[in-house]
Amino acid sequence: KEKTRKKLGEILIGGLIKPAQLSEALEHQSRQGGLIGQILIDKGFIDEDDLGSALGKQFRIPYIPLSRYSLNPETAELLEADFCNQNLAVAFDVDAKRVFLAMSNPLDQEVIQEVKKKTRRDPQIFISRISEILNAIFYLYHEKK
Repeated sequence: KEKTRKKLGEILIGGLIKPAQLSEALEHQSRQGGLIGQILIDKGFIDEDDLGSALGKQFRIPYIPLSRYSLNPETAELLEADFCNQNLAVAFDVDAKRVFLAMSNPLDQEVIQEVKKKTRRDPQIFISRISEILNAIFYLYHEKK
């Protein structure tokens, strides 16, 4: 039987935010909409690393801070820059059987299947910050040329 996934707020209350901060963010969300994680960042209650780590726990997908990881230049040959930009996903390492993929939305099965088809390898999925994914794409496809 499937365990119910913990809500993001429940994970963050486990040490990063106070219940009152979560209530304030949820109230803001009910009035104006938006993603709870982004609202918490906008209000200064958490930063992007906190959110990435919490989302990783929520979805049981490892979080990778790409800026602290050495990118493998060979991965630029596996996927096109446009595909990476469009899907906010970047291959940052590769071996004979797997491609290591950082995504902003690691639940997007269409992108994962497309990567599998394009690379002919099994994608190993990580969650990462959008800004770090964009920086990695820039580095792999523009700076390395």
